[in-house]
Amino acid sequence: MKLLDRYLFSEIFKLFGLCLFVLMSILTLEKINFIANMTVGSAISGGELVRLLLYTSPAFLVLTIPLAVLLATLITFSRLSGDGEIIAMRACGVSFYRILFPVMLLATAAGLLSLWLSLAMLHRGNYLFNSQIADFVSRRFTAALGDHTFFDRFPGTIIYVDEKERESGHLKGVFIFDGTDKNNPRLITAREGELSRNPSDDIVLRLTAGTLYNGDEKKWRTIQYGEYEMVMDTGGKKHAFVKGERELSFGELRDKAARAQNAPQRNTFEVELQKRLALPFACIVLALLAAPLGLQVHRGGGRGGIGMGILFIIVNYLLLMFGESMGREGKVPPVFAMWMPNLVMGLLAAVFLIRAGRETGPLALQLWLDETRARMARVFRKNGH
Repeated sequence: MKLLDRYLFSEIFKLFGLCLFVLMSILTLEKINFIANMTVGSAISGGELVRLLLYTSPAFLVLTIPLAVLLATLITFSRLSGDGEIIAMRACGVSFYRILFPVMLLATAAGLLSLWLSLAMLHRGNYLFNSQIADFVSRRFTAALGDHTFFDRFPGTIIYVDEKERESGHLKGVFIFDGTDKNNPRLITAREGELSRNPSDDIVLRLTAGTLYNGDEKKWRTIQYGEYEMVMDTGGKKHAFVKGERELSFGELRDKAARAQNAPQRNTFEVELQKRLALPFACIVLALLAAPLGLQVHRGGGRGGIGMGILFIIVNYLLLMFGESMGREGKVPPVFAMWMPNLVMGLLAAVFLIRAGRETGPLALQLWLDETRARMARVFRKNGH
């Protein structure tokens, strides 16, 4: 690499690392808040928290790497333009398109890294994260049950326990009011019980040696049982325990899409497929947009680049969410829905690139042309023309 290329690459790379750190920090803090709310009462350790954050980091990186490329390129070029370094490069005969070489080198490397994370690591991290969260949720419900306490975190159900063994979590003297069916409420007593999870990741309350009462105000029925299992309603969180499209590999998504029996299912898998390809490619598109755009916001220097970068991050995110929604609903083809943000940003990049190329040709050539015209004008005036 030439000296100029190394200089530009180092400037962009340093800002890329900083922007990536800031964006990852914002998403990580939000995820920590989510984990804290989901694991209340589970006594999560520091090591477990770090593992959860590592599991979710591939998904964060796939999203933040293109945005970090956008911000780093935009800030760098706005600063170079504001400090007059672009003019100095033009004076040395360096065209704007030649300056793009280190930008494209970084964008391509970032895109390849993002593509690898998207295809090989994202689904694994999502699966491990959701599986671990499911285990913590189960532990939370178990830990929340205590001696002589009324437990009402299962919607429509109240559980009372006389005694709970601290080490095993075994319950003794269990009384349950089950009002999930308003037309058929139930009272259940048991000598012993325990909370666990079945193979489908449902939270199950297993009761031993008890009585079940159900009916209405006119007629009641009493049932004596030896063992009884209740599948508990977790308030609509069951979807967090089920392996969905975000936890499927690229090959599994492709097979699911091919075997889908209806259009909504097929659209869901197709949207996720295209999303995993479109996000890494956005690194190149956003870099090509940010470089010429940085020349337009040079008055604010780096601060102007940050403001414009945030604006385009919001626009890109809104386009992504809009396309994902339209694709899942089948209003537009999933391929177009997920590549629409890249298409829109690419068209803007083409407009700005053409404009920048015209305005930032080699300055030495322009100076020579101006001087030549001035000499010709003096010659004509001297000859009386």
